[in-house]
Amino acid sequence: MNYQKRLQKLQSELLNKNCDILIIEDVTNIYYMTGLELSTGKLLVDSEKAYLFVDSRYYENCQKHCPFSVILLEGEALQKWFSERISLSSVGFDSTTTSYNQFLEWKRQLQKVRKQHGALKALKLVALQSPLRPLRIIKDEEEINLLKRAANLGSEGFDFLSNCLSAGVAENELALQLELFWKQKGAKGLAFDPIIAFGANGSMPHYRPGGTRLKKGDGVLLDIGVNVQHYHSDMTRVLFFGKPSKKLEEIYLIVREAQKAALKLCVPGTQIKELDKAARSYIEKKGYGKYFTHNLGHGVGLEIHEAPTISQKSPDKSLKLHDGMVITIEPGIYLPDIGGVRLEDTV
Repeated sequence: MNYQKRLQKLQSELLNKNCDILIIEDVTNIYYMTGLELSTGKLLVDSEKAYLFVDSRYYENCQKHCPFSVILLEGEALQKWFSERISLSSVGFDSTTTSYNQFLEWKRQLQKVRKQHGALKALKLVALQSPLRPLRIIKDEEEINLLKRAANLGSEGFDFLSNCLSAGVAENELALQLELFWKQKGAKGLAFDPIIAFGANGSMPHYRPGGTRLKKGDGVLLDIGVNVQHYHSDMTRVLFFGKPSKKLEEIYLIVREAQKAALKLCVPGTQIKELDKAARSYIEKKGYGKYFTHNLGHGVGLEIHEAPTISQKSPDKSLKLHDGMVITIEPGIYLPDIGGVRLEDTV
């Protein structure tokens, strides 16, 4: 990954927002900027460099592998760093990942440092909403290659599960077998707890596999994803174990056509809301609008759910698709006591 290029892009974002320094504490964003997997840390970015503060558990490894300066986070290391930059006028933080208590602590510490060193100018704390979002929403070539690898392994997992279907097998048994299959294939782990729903359980969009056993005539909803080097796959398929009911067959065909309508619009320049509108209006026209109960999709990358949100009601609704975006298209219909159908592809 080209971390220096990412740093330059982030620095341009900060310049546009008139922000001298950005404090990054979210570990996923730190991973995106450094390639280092941490449970805690602080990445401080200014107009010239980036500085990673970590405790003694990570210090040696980060010194060897971090693309930026590494500082041991102990004692008053942070206070010392800020005292050497007393001329700062603004410090930004991510308002979507920084808690109010964290904000107050940063404010207290920074005011203390400036008071000790006689700073005359007040320091402005700037709340930035997802400052790395413009970077992460567009994947680079290496990210797309990892996402393709994850998608391919996800498809292998679906084929594996399909071959495991037999009368009497339990949902949670399949979930365990899938995780073992992917681990043996070299995956980092599951992208999320798989949704494996038999029969009427499929009417619950985020169902958790239980002890329900497969029987003839059941619909089988499989929503699965795998993590490959921190990047995720996400797919949903519906199979029928034996002949399905006419109602399940009907909604399957409707959902399939709704997904096709949205997929046709997945080209650069299309507004996000148009994707949702295409799928949702088709389902509404068929009389099942109230049973399509969630957004059409979401971004996929280092997180299984990330920007943009594919919905007519989302803050992203007017955003246009660009080359490098990776999103899911996943319409669904869920009928209580009958079952559900969701079809999901990552594009």
